[in-house]
Amino acid sequence: MSGGGRGRLAGKKALITGGAQGLGLAFGRMFKEEGAEIVLTDIQADKVAQAAGEIGAAAGLAHDVTDEAQWKEVCAAAEEAMGGISVLIHNAGIGSLGNIETETYEQYRQVMAIDCDSVFLGTQAAMPALKRAGDASIVVISSVAGIIADANFLSYNVAKAGVAMMSRSIALHCAKARTGIRCNSVHPVFTRTPILDPMIAMKGSAEEGEAALTRQIPLKRLGEPEEVASMVTYLASDESRFVTGSAFTIDGGITAGSGR
Repeated sequence: MSGGGRGRLAGKKALITGGAQGLGLAFGRMFKEEGAEIVLTDIQADKVAQAAGEIGAAAGLAHDVTDEAQWKEVCAAAEEAMGGISVLIHNAGIGSLGNIETETYEQYRQVMAIDCDSVFLGTQAAMPALKRAGDASIVVISSVAGIIADANFLSYNVAKAGVAMMSRSIALHCAKARTGIRCNSVHPVFTRTPILDPMIAMKGSAEEGEAALTRQIPLKRLGEPEEVASMVTYLASDESRFVTGSAFTIDGGITAGSGR
């Protein structure tokens, strides 16, 4: 199904991980509205296939982002489905509640594998297709947790800080090699997606949990997926063609200082 000839992303061909729900699905919807061709991937095979059908994606592929061989297969399938890949969105991720005393090494490694190592594997696998596109954009979804620490988000803090620095290294390499590929990271605060459910549940009711989170944010509300999607759309578009190696916060002011 064609993405159409009009819109800010007309002619773009985007591979979006973690596309079955939450931010990834919001990106997919907005990208389609702006004229892009898209392929969604997710470890939830049935759910991503359904999501892809609902929004008119070129494909919805089952994908374990920690598997190097699967990355190569997914990139080949996406390039075939769309006739290329010019935008790569690293969105797949998980959270973990644990401090240096309570976090298990097994859980730490799982978070690092999904949230950080996957960006290395996926970017490396997609580089040939992105180079063929000649004018491409990589967007890494990090978090404010990659900028400000929390005692109980050890693994998540480390992984999200890691991908922010990785995106800068990728950006510099691509610029020096004259590949035409840009790379930037996006750092949302608490956004209304399923990844928040465990944090909200810790406080009892949904209302109490949301209130506990929003108290930390100067603008006193959660972020919405569409607000993050707007920034990612800009970074995928030609409007940002002179933007690379940058980190963009979408955080209601939380990284500017105390939310209290």
